[in-house]
Amino acid sequence: MKAKSHLSRRHFLKRCAALSLGSSSALATLSRLQLAHAQTSASGDYRALVCVFLFGGNDSLNMLIPREQNHYDEYANSRQNLAIARESLLPISASSQAFSEFGLHPKLGGLQALYNQNKLAFVANTGSLIEPVTKASYQAKTVPLPPQLFSHNDQQKFIQSLQRSANGSGWIGRAADVMAELNANPRLSMNISLSGSNIWQSGASVIPYSVSPSGVETLTNLNRSSNQTRDVQRRAIFEKLLTQNHQHKLIQAYNSKQKLAWELSQEVSDELELAPAITTEFPENNRLAEALNMTAQVIAAREPLSMTRQTFFIGMGDFDTHGDQLYRQPLLMEELNNALVAFYQTLVELGLSDKVTLFTASDFGRTLTSNGDGTDHAWGSHQLVMGDAVKGGDIYGTMPSLAINSDDDIGEGRIIPTLSMDQYASTLGKWFGLDTSAYAEVFPNLVNFNESDIGFMV
Repeated sequence: MKAKSHLSRRHFLKRCAALSLGSSSALATLSRLQLAHAQTSASGDYRALVCVFLFGGNDSLNMLIPREQNHYDEYANSRQNLAIARESLLPISASSQAFSEFGLHPKLGGLQALYNQNKLAFVANTGSLIEPVTKASYQAKTVPLPPQLFSHNDQQKFIQSLQRSANGSGWIGRAADVMAELNANPRLSMNISLSGSNIWQSGASVIPYSVSPSGVETLTNLNRSSNQTRDVQRRAIFEKLLTQNHQHKLIQAYNSKQKLAWELSQEVSDELELAPAITTEFPENNRLAEALNMTAQVIAAREPLSMTRQTFFIGMGDFDTHGDQLYRQPLLMEELNNALVAFYQTLVELGLSDKVTLFTASDFGRTLTSNGDGTDHAWGSHQLVMGDAVKGGDIYGTMPSLAINSDDDIGEGRIIPTLSMDQYASTLGKWFGLDTSAYAEVFPNLVNFNESDIGFMV
């Protein structure tokens, strides 16, 4: 397939002129878009964030494990029948921790290699926090806490929104509201979801544009490229319905959104078809890999789509391993490992491994203790960050004690986070290009913590 050339000025102006606006507003919009295009062309600095959300609460205590003998024994005593044998762990070292010997889950061989190549890092014991919490302040109830700490729904909302009262606004959605003009194309959202609607990418004016892992979803029998008589007639009727004048503002708004979505489905589909073909092979029967493959295809079409900043949201699950964990988690780890390795190799193929950063998030961590066949809902959790812009080969933050009833354990093996999601997010936001003047709006709890940059990004 022939690769499409960079976006030319003529191509850009043609796209702007095609916007379905009145003549006066079209000229005004065209002027603003030319200015935005000039700014982004001057910087030539494409960046993308890819969030892989591990729905259900990943048991990260069996993903990243201490190998130093005394600390491993502490881990094994707490985990009992769920402990992974020390000799099965994939060894890594970390210079920033109190001890250096760690190991990864046996199914994470590809991620071990990326870590050792300094392309991947771990962020230790992060989670939902309003303010720093100690065991004493938690027990005395003297510190504000996120709502319903151990509830899937509530914690998914908080991790994505950083707000105690979720109002439908996510932290990257608020960032996109501020940064939207960096993209010369105002029609296509900065935020692309491969997993439907989500809070993380929703802002006051920016909403995510959904693409399925198999491609852009289009309306049946309304393909704009078809020349069949019946298809042409259907399109004419549908467009007439969408362009009718209505006194009801809600109907007008709905028609406007529907028309834009219809037009975008064709526009994005065309550019995906013309984008450079990806030769990296993705694993089969792997839903995360399928979504990351499509993510890479959209990224490959960034220039003709006039995108300088993009975010992608992909949900993966189910990590709610209350039962049968020793069977279920290895399958999840293998799926995660194989998909992420293929995605990184694709970024290298595209020459964008330093321009795209992938990171994980999850509802919460899971208990140190076993319930007999699995683990239950807990709090702090380890996350991973991948890409050439990551200061890889290290573990950031502080690894908690894995002893039952330690100062890190609020009870029942639930670990208190020592890094907030606001700190994790603001470190990513800084690299993404978010100005510090917007931090208070985007990361509402950040003011309560000493560090806004944990240091894992270049």
